Amino acid sequence: MISTHRLLGGLALAAFLLLTLSAAPPAHSAEAKKVLIKSVKEVGTKVVLMDGSEWTIENPSDQELVYDWLPFQTVVIKNNKVLVNLYRGDIVDAKMTKGPTEAAKAPASTPTYSASAVQSTSGAPAAASGGTQVVVSEDLVKRMDKILNRMEDLEFTLKSIEVRLLRLERMAGVGP
Repeated sequence: MISTHRLLGGLALAAFLLLTLSAAPPAHSAEAKKVLIKSVKEVGTKVVLMDGSEWTIENPSDQELVYDWLPFQTVVIKNNKVLVNLYRGDIVDAKMTKGPTEAAKAPASTPTYSASAVQSTSGAPAAASGGTQVVVSEDLVKRMDKILNRMEDLEFTLKSIEVRLLRLERMAGVGP
């Protein structure tokens, strides 16, 4: 019975935090970017990303988390000081030791829009190149980008809450 109360209390706290955080203004998309992991080196103390950037993990408890990260998992870089592994939900503090050498490669699941496929709001269709191309209005592209950015912010927030709840459960001795 007590564990049910704890579970319900934890769920209520998570719902409250989710509502509080989702009511906050959305973060700027320039502050976060998605990059794939290239490798984890030196027993979790260094992460190399596909864009060529290298990150040092100084906190030993964060190093334990990073040690289990695998190549090609997606990482979100928040404010150039936090790495979030979207596959595992781990959030770690990091320090960039080497800047990116090429533009960050977004995961294949991230939609991209071709400039030639965008139709201006004046109604003139864009010229189709060699293959079949879907014509999308410029307004729709802007709205979809706004929705995708907001969804990424919410995904990050949910992962943060989940990891924090797991840590609190471990500290209380009720979690895995």
